[in-house]
Amino acid sequence: MIYQWSKQGRRPATFAAVLTVWASTLLLWLVFDAGWFVLLFFVALSGPALFDLIRNPQSKLEIWPNRIVWQSALLNGDRQDIDHVRLDRRFDGALKITLIHVGGAHSRLPPDITPPAGAAEDALKAAGIDVERHPFTPF
Repeated sequence: MIYQWSKQGRRPATFAAVLTVWASTLLLWLVFDAGWFVLLFFVALSGPALFDLIRNPQSKLEIWPNRIVWQSALLNGDRQDIDHVRLDRRFDGALKITLIHVGGAHSRLPPDITPPAGAAEDALKAAGIDVERHPFTPF
C-alpha cells in the first residue's frame, strides 16, 4: 500500500458544530423568546451532524499500485482497471475525484472520502496512475 487516508464521523469539529447550534437555539429561546418553528428549524439543521456523532461512519481511501480501494458511509469499491484519475477542484473548494477506466467508462468517488489534494496526487503518481488536474470546474 502506497497511501491510506481515513476519517470518522465522530470528530471534535462535528461535536462543536452541534453544540454551537444547540447553544444558539437555547439563546434564541431564552433571550429573544423565538417562536417554536424557528427553534425547531435550527435543531433540525443539526440533525445530520448528530446522526454522524451517534453512528460514527468510517471513511477510508487506499491507493495501491494500479489499484484504488475505498469505503464510505454508503459505498464500497475496489477498482483495478484504471487508465487515469481526474482531480477537479470545484468553485466551492471541494475536490471531486473521478476514476477513468481503461474502456473509457468513469466512476466518481463519494465526496466523504476525498483526501487532501496534494497528498492524493503524489500518492497516485507513486502508484503509477496518471493524474489529470483540472482547477475550478463549475459543474
